[in-house]
Amino acid sequence: MTTPSTIGPADPRRAAMLVIAGALGLRLLMAAAIGLGTDEIYTVAVSRSLSWSYFDHPPLHQWITHATASLLGEGRQVRLPFIGLFALTSWLLFRLTGRLYGDAAGFWAVVSLNLAGFFTLSAGSWIVPDGVLLLMLAIAALALVRQFFPQAEDVPTPWLNWLVAGAALGLAGLSKYHAALAAMGVAVFVLATPEGRRALRHPAPWAGAMLAGIIVLPVLLWNAQNGWASFLFQAARSQGAGFAPWLVPASLAAQAGWLLPWVFVPLVSGLWLGWQSLRDRRFGFLMALALPAIAVFTLTPAFGNLGLPHWAMPGWFFVMPLAGLALAKLAETSSRPVRWARISALGSVIVLALLASQAATGWLGRIIPNLSRHDPTLETFGWDQVRGQLGAQQISLDQGRFIVADSWQNAGRIDVALAGSVPVMPGTGDPRHYAFIIDQTALIGRDAIVLVRARRETMMRQQLAGHFASLGPAQPIRLGRGGQVEIELVAFVASGFAKPLPWAYGLRP
Repeated sequence: MTTPSTIGPADPRRAAMLVIAGALGLRLLMAAAIGLGTDEIYTVAVSRSLSWSYFDHPPLHQWITHATASLLGEGRQVRLPFIGLFALTSWLLFRLTGRLYGDAAGFWAVVSLNLAGFFTLSAGSWIVPDGVLLLMLAIAALALVRQFFPQAEDVPTPWLNWLVAGAALGLAGLSKYHAALAAMGVAVFVLATPEGRRALRHPAPWAGAMLAGIIVLPVLLWNAQNGWASFLFQAARSQGAGFAPWLVPASLAAQAGWLLPWVFVPLVSGLWLGWQSLRDRRFGFLMALALPAIAVFTLTPAFGNLGLPHWAMPGWFFVMPLAGLALAKLAETSSRPVRWARISALGSVIVLALLASQAATGWLGRIIPNLSRHDPTLETFGWDQVRGQLGAQQISLDQGRFIVADSWQNAGRIDVALAGSVPVMPGTGDPRHYAFIIDQTALIGRDAIVLVRARRETMMRQQLAGHFASLGPAQPIRLGRGGQVEIELVAFVASGFAKPLPWAYGLRP
């Protein structure tokens, strides 16, 4: 009979540290090999201008981006703090799970987290708010676990626990609006349990809540000054066209796909294991943190908007301890968790290597015709060739000209490619945060270079007609990778900017 010592690690703490270090090394390699994605480039561009908050998200990850880019430049190295912070998040998950279910479960929770697609790629590597949000939620959860599930050797420290939890939830609120769902979960747990209600007799939880509110004030103040633009935008994203209950299973399937199906299985197993011990306060605590995000973003698609699968991921983060528990129990009698981890890790490395090589060279496009129409790695293809291509067409960036792009995404790509040397703005009604950093009235009378996807030229000419005195002839701009043309743009001079474009929000910076 196989014994646990031959199946799982003899020292789960050390093994977890090795997993975290190995995943950290892999993410650093990937960060060096793959260019910045659409959201990352946009974040780098708009973060040059410091603000109390931003249109798309609260400000914390933009502040980090601004500071990093100021020190290291605007390239892939801006990912470094986000990669480092996720390694810390992984360790905090080990500590959180270890205090609830033991270090063996903590080890398997860390393995599951670092094998899950969304967490190891997006939240763990990219310049997005999710990684910072998860770190802050993990800090808050660990502080609350110390408060509600103390170990024998712990000295009672309610002031420290509640102030740390409050500060972390406040910083989570500075990261992403999902923090409100986690805070709601904490409130439900406190009010629904005798221990929680007794805790409210102490001033510490109230002080922690007040501290969280003070920390998120920049988001509230910015929105109040700008017509609540960010809140209205995010609220509108969940609105659909009608009742569509069939989108609920589609939403859940998309979440499973982002997590990766072979990681989703132990997550479901952990939920089932927890459900069998429904009265266990540990399970109730994790569900209070997990269910609000999972339920909201799985069920709201029933009203007609599928949304994005990563919106529910902060909830799945708090299911990871249960997945760790399920795998640890299975590892007591079977070697299947070890085989699962090895095969999953090998598969992940192979897939990531293929993605990195395709992003760098586009080699698959030479094997599969027309791949570029559906190639996700083109999102990571930098537009650094733009300046040289404009010069080759004798289109000058001097003479006080500015750039008009055909979307906020491409505005970000051009802005970073030109290193902020000229003003760049989207030429559509959806400018995102550019609406708050570009003063259109200051550009009146100046000429622009309109740089757009070739297929959108006619549309852009129609949108810009009447806003410029004249629109010149188009010149082709081709961006290539591995000796193959991947992106076809056109550029033309628009003379005499006459009146601002009709942006739906942010007509003043």
